[in-house]
This record gives sequence, C-alpha cells and structure tokens, in this order.
Amino acid sequence: MPAWYLGASCVFLGGILGCRYAVESYQDPETIQSGILTALGFTLVILAVIYQATSTGFGFGRYRTPAVIGAFLLIVAFMLIVSDPRQFSIAEWAVFGCFVVLAGIYVMRTLAFHPTSAQARWPLWSMIVMGSSLFVIPNLVPERIFLWFLSRLAAVVVLLGLVTYVVGDYTVWIFEIQQWPDSPSVPGIDTDASTLRSIFPNPNSFGLLSFAGFIAAFVEFHRSVVARRPLGALTTLVLTGICGLGLFLSNARAAMLGAAVAAAIYAVYAVGGRITVPITVIAGSLGVCGLLVGMYTNVIDISATNRFELWRGSLAAFRDGPLLFGHGNLSPNNAIEPYLAGDLSTSPHNSYLSILVQTGIVGGLAYFGIVAGSIVAGLINFRDVNVAMLALAIGWAVHQMFESYTLFRWSLGAVIATMTIGYLLQGVRSN
Repeated sequence: MPAWYLGASCVFLGGILGCRYAVESYQDPETIQSGILTALGFTLVILAVIYQATSTGFGFGRYRTPAVIGAFLLIVAFMLIVSDPRQFSIAEWAVFGCFVVLAGIYVMRTLAFHPTSAQARWPLWSMIVMGSSLFVIPNLVPERIFLWFLSRLAAVVVLLGLVTYVVGDYTVWIFEIQQWPDSPSVPGIDTDASTLRSIFPNPNSFGLLSFAGFIAAFVEFHRSVVARRPLGALTTLVLTGICGLGLFLSNARAAMLGAAVAAAIYAVYAVGGRITVPITVIAGSLGVCGLLVGMYTNVIDISATNRFELWRGSLAAFRDGPLLFGHGNLSPNNAIEPYLAGDLSTSPHNSYLSILVQTGIVGGLAYFGIVAGSIVAGLINFRDVNVAMLALAIGWAVHQMFESYTLFRWSLGAVIATMTIGYLLQGVRSN
C-alpha cells in the first residue's frame, strides 16, 4: 500500500536528519556516537511499528489500547528527537502541540474499529507523514530545492498533458494521460480548449500541482532576476508560463484563486519590500472574503458549484454531533449526507469543515492553529520571514476553503501544503 511505503520513507529521512544533528551538535566522539545510535534506534522502532501496522491484525490483541498509546508516544518522541527541538521557536512549539492534539484524536479513535479494518491503521501513517512534512523534510531539504522540484515536476506533468491536444489521450507506463469532457470557464475568457487532467484522475488534482509549480517558478524567476542570472531567469520564466497554462487548462478555480492570492502577495513584496507584506496579506484576506460574499449574494457571477449548500450541511452535522471530538474517523460525507437535499455531492468541499466534522471543536482548533497560527507567526515576524513560503502557505489556506483534502493525510496536496507550513515555520534555517 502506498501510504505505509511513504510513511517508511519519511521515517528513513527522519533517521538521516537525527544523525546529522548528532554530528553537528556534539564534539565528543562518544556523545556523537550515542546521538547517532539513539536516532537509528528510534528509526528502527518506528519502522517496526509501521510494518506491523500493515498487518490486518494490528492492535496486539487484548493489549491493543496500551499498544496504540505506546505507538503514538513513540512517534511523538521520534519527531522531537530527530528535529532538534532546541532550535524550535515559540511558533514551532505551538504548531507541534497542535499537531500532537490533532494526531492524538485520530489515533485514539482507531480503538473504535476492528483491528482488521484499515480505519484502525491509517491514522498512524498519516501522523508520520504529516509530522515529517512539518518538522523533518523542511530541516533536511533546502527550501530552494523544494521550489526547484515543484516547478519542474509541475511543468513536466503539464507538458505531458499538452500532448493530448495533438495526439489525443494516451498511456505512459501506469499513467493514463487524458483530457476532461468540458471546457475551462474563466470569467472574461472564452475558449474552445478542453479541460486538462493530465496524469491525474480529475482536473482539480492537476490544478493543485500546477498552482504549486506556478508559484514556485514565479519565486525562482524573481530570485534569478535579483541575482542577475539571465539564463536562470529565462528558464524559470518559461516554467512559470507552462505551469500557468496548466493551471488555466485545469479549470480548477480553487487552485486559480489560491495561486492569484499567493502571486499577488509575493509580487507586491518583490516591488515594495517587506513592509508591504502585512498590508497585502490583510488586503488579500479581505478580498477573498468579499469574493465569497459576492458569490453568495449573486453579485459576482461565479458559480459556487453548490459549495454553500454543502457548507451549511457540514455545519449542521457539526452542530448536531459530538461537539468536542466530532463524528470520528469515518469520511465526513457520512455525517453530512442527512443534511443535504437532492443529488448533491456529500463531500464538504472544505478542509476546515471536514476536520471540524471529524474531530470536533478540539481538533478543529488544533488544525486552525497549525494553518492560521503559522501564517500569523510569519506576519508578526514579517521582517525576517521567508515571504515565498508565507505567500504559498496563504495560497494553500485559501485553497483548502474549497477542497476536501486535509493536511492529516498523504495526498499530494496534503504533503505539499504541510511542507510549505514546515518551511514557513523554520524560516531562514532551511537556507
């Protein structure tokens, strides 16, 4: 199963980071050796937990409750040991606490399911992937490599999709590269081109990656211009155009809005400097709120695709359910379906409402603390913050208002958005 392979890869990276910190932090050979052995020991233990969780008998029989609690505490300890919490800022400690609370709710809820159920296992994998995306990978992989990879990956996926306009749908290895049976419907732009989904099952996933690649390439372009690297500027300008074209052809309006907000924040910063960042962020937030109000009142002629009905149903399900800890780990679709009329999709199409329905007020506040808390911390520290990561994090925060994926998962959007928050939190240390 891809989830536990991804989790195991994250643990392996955590072991590497822990060993690196041991070498960098100590001078005495014996202390270095002890640090390395500790990091490797925890790595092997967590890998054993992940491997055991792939078994349909996960839960250790009658000792299931203490075993699950022990696994949860081991993962928390692993994240602390390998990420060197001595360097944590107040904001990082706050986000780490919110992460532990959110993960704790999901993991403890696994006890309500039979050990053979996937519901009894997936929160452990999600906890490892999310924790590593927040506290391991951003401290191991430089931010410039993160942006470089995003822009190139997105550009390749867009180019693969563009080929369909010449040769039609085709297959490469395990990927079916196809178009989507409709046309982009952007206000003010009329086109006969078909919507593109490239290698993904739907255009929204394609738009999500195109959005990330577009902002990454845009940031790289600005940095190349500032550093007076003509070839780098030309390359990244082309990448920005390719990813921007993919974003348009995806017809993923949530991704377009997130990209527009992020690009505007970074562009104003590039022209006016850091002093403009708080003003631009506040103005962008008010603009998004105004857009939602305009759509709700039909003043702005952009279809919400039944989002408002879905959000009302989600709030009703939250209101009538267990307020503190929500309806549980099952899909929020099950909880909101009784509150929806007709043939509406039962997905909340809102990450925050999905979390609120599943985990209640406690989990919702923890999730909000991770997303909004990291952004607020960046704004407070606007004179030193990595503005590229701040802009991208805000773009993801906007995007989550219209999509159902959450950071506590291992989907492409969840991993990229969570890593963005990780880079934002650890700031200049990634450089």
